[in-house]
Amino acid sequence: MRKCKRAIHRHFGGVGNFFAMLILVAISVLFINTYVLTKRDESDELSNERSNRVELVYSHNQTVKPSKNEPIEPQRITRPAVPDVGCEIDEKCSDDSIPYKVVSGDGIDKYPIICFNNKLLVHKNLKDSKVGRGVNLVAFDGKTFELKLTETFDTYIEETFFLRTLKLNLNDGDIVILSSFDEMTYGLKEASLSILEKYGSQLIKVIKFRDSFVMIGQKGLARGKAIETHQPKGNRDFAPVAHISGCAKFPLGQLTPLSFPTSDVKREGNIVTGTSIKNCGLPEMCKENEFPVHVYTGKDKDDEPKICVDGKYVMAKGINDAGRGINIVVVSNGKEVIRTGHFDTWQEDSTNLEIFLENLEDNVILIAVTFDEASTKLSQHSRNLFFDLGSGTIQNLKYRDVWALVGQKGIKGFSPYEEISYAGSGNIYATPIDKRMCVPQTLKGVKVRPDPLPFRNDKRRDFCSRYDGYGDFCSDANVDKSLASVPLLNKTLEDNPIYSTPILVIAGISHNSLRMCLETLLMQPGIVVENVMVAVDEKFSESLALIDLFGFHGEKTTSSSTYMEHYEKSLSKIWERHPTRDKVIVIEEDLILSPDFLYTLALLSETFRKDESIGAIQMWNPNSYDIVNGSHELIYRVDGLYGLGYLLRRSFYEKNMKNSFKQCCSKRVWDKWIFTDSSSSFLMPDISRVFRRPIDGNRVNTKYLEVLFNQKRKTSLNPFPAFSNIDTLRKDAYDTYLTKTIRSATLLKSLQQCDTLNLDMFNIIRNQNTSDTFKYIYEQQSENDISKLQPILSCFGLFSLEPLGLYHGILRFNSNKYNFFLIGTKSPLYSSISTTV
Repeated sequence: MRKCKRAIHRHFGGVGNFFAMLILVAISVLFINTYVLTKRDESDELSNERSNRVELVYSHNQTVKPSKNEPIEPQRITRPAVPDVGCEIDEKCSDDSIPYKVVSGDGIDKYPIICFNNKLLVHKNLKDSKVGRGVNLVAFDGKTFELKLTETFDTYIEETFFLRTLKLNLNDGDIVILSSFDEMTYGLKEASLSILEKYGSQLIKVIKFRDSFVMIGQKGLARGKAIETHQPKGNRDFAPVAHISGCAKFPLGQLTPLSFPTSDVKREGNIVTGTSIKNCGLPEMCKENEFPVHVYTGKDKDDEPKICVDGKYVMAKGINDAGRGINIVVVSNGKEVIRTGHFDTWQEDSTNLEIFLENLEDNVILIAVTFDEASTKLSQHSRNLFFDLGSGTIQNLKYRDVWALVGQKGIKGFSPYEEISYAGSGNIYATPIDKRMCVPQTLKGVKVRPDPLPFRNDKRRDFCSRYDGYGDFCSDANVDKSLASVPLLNKTLEDNPIYSTPILVIAGISHNSLRMCLETLLMQPGIVVENVMVAVDEKFSESLALIDLFGFHGEKTTSSSTYMEHYEKSLSKIWERHPTRDKVIVIEEDLILSPDFLYTLALLSETFRKDESIGAIQMWNPNSYDIVNGSHELIYRVDGLYGLGYLLRRSFYEKNMKNSFKQCCSKRVWDKWIFTDSSSSFLMPDISRVFRRPIDGNRVNTKYLEVLFNQKRKTSLNPFPAFSNIDTLRKDAYDTYLTKTIRSATLLKSLQQCDTLNLDMFNIIRNQNTSDTFKYIYEQQSENDISKLQPILSCFGLFSLEPLGLYHGILRFNSNKYNFFLIGTKSPLYSSISTTV
């Protein structure tokens, strides 16, 4: 202590001076900290903040406009310096890109993860995180990158609110990030799949049951520009994880503003009225608290729907946009029509209808009638909304059924003013509803459902409870539908041999593809289920349960290593099963049949019987593209058998296939079947009668197959087409017809090699009003030389990689009502027409 005092006296001159100095130092430190260091720290923080920011400079249509006197600065967003846990990625992103990481669910135990700009946005452990089965979605403003929405949509059940979000809740250019969990496709319909393509996806339509899928897209982005990946389930219970991560620059590509069809809704002041009719046609006047109503659904698509309210038609042809789908009139408590609406639920999804029904005022009365077809895109949510308005039968509405309802917002129970009429087999129109009534201003609902419960298909329910992956086939709306054959409508064909011909379906590995094939087969008018045999490899026992559900005969073949080995065994089985039959119909895997598949074969059966040079009638045309736009009326003779779906003659099978299958046909039909019998020809329609589902990319010669099968194709949808040239199809008559027709055809003298359809050439043709038939001569060194023909195929929109569908060196087709013949100089028929060339 004494030493300390001596030191203080020596240095400060005393204890008092020491404390004075101590106080002065403390005041100085406080001053510096308050007025100097604070300024410096603010500057340092600003500097550090700037070093942690990402500058994003937008294209001219995204730049934020400065105020008049401010300098132009680029748009900026803040990026956390350290990624949230779980958001780490391997890449180091530049200042003009944003890091992302999107991981799908894995089974039902591991949930999806979505990270954007180093922030964890979707994870099961996040507080208030929305994550669940179906589609997990995060959306950002496309310009400011502000978070707009985090939501999960159970698209296993239905697409309604997911579709509505994509259409209406997001702006052009907004960013969406999607991640699947468990199952996302079951409830997705064409509307949602198509709109996701307008967010940039090109994979969404190949996603199947319990596949994994992740995607980053933008509203208005061109198809194929999204960042996405897909993992198929294959034979597993669940697909492996789908994962994307990296650095993204926005926009991801050119953005195109999207517009969607608006509803045809008329409000007070814009509602027009048509014909006036006293009391809407009722013979007696309604009571004071009632008003007269007439509803009429129309007898077919060429008729018109009608709704009369209080003596005036407010829905009819040309009045308030009445038409196909559902037509609605809303009446206030004062009996005034306050709104009308028309919703084409055959062509457009139900979004506008749902919003219309959700926004009805309390106690208003709603009058609804269907016209033509209203069920195709009518969502389950829409049906539930009509149920809340008093409908007891809307859940039963199916293809071309007709329905009328007078309901009320807030009704308790079921409306007594409802009627439904069911369509007949083969999509025949239902008996129209034509009803007049006095409607009270307040409806009194009945507690008991006014119609009997719909048919219950317990066998189909049992199947769907045991097997997954059958999509809409097992949905609540379809599970009770009967699987019944369609009777023959054209009584003149009752004795036609086609309807007693054995049918062989050669099943592949896709159960869902087989299901769709069997559905379209069962819908063929005149089909006899006992004639159908479906051949299944013994490894795939589930298919046998499906076949039994349809009432067809399932036949197991011994295990095969390839589909064509299974094919050969299946052909042997059908001939063994029907040893006395001279023909069978063969349907390969992944086919969907047109409505006139059997009908077309029936009309050609007499020609087939009389001309034994016809080895088969094939129902698929490799040149039947949508852009070619061929003719439903024309059938051709061709040299090659392109298979898929065809009527096969037993004698041709015995001679060319039975004992030499591995030589002629061991490869798939698109790899060319080669027969030793060159004297046989085959019939083929100008427009295909079967649709082969798109080929996946996991095959040899992928480009060839994608051009052949995945480009938009035309398949007949006409159940009863007329044919114009059946009498010319027998060999002698056909050759004579070709010679005569080609001689008089207009010569196309020069065609340049084309990469795409040559519209200039078609314009030249259209201007030659004197002819609808044209010929073009290509040079050949030998009869099989097609080197000069192949380069011009694209000019006509035909299959471009090689000529298919030739008959003796002549390629014949119809396009946009014009007939074309491309003739080789070594064709056996060329000499008979060369004098006119």
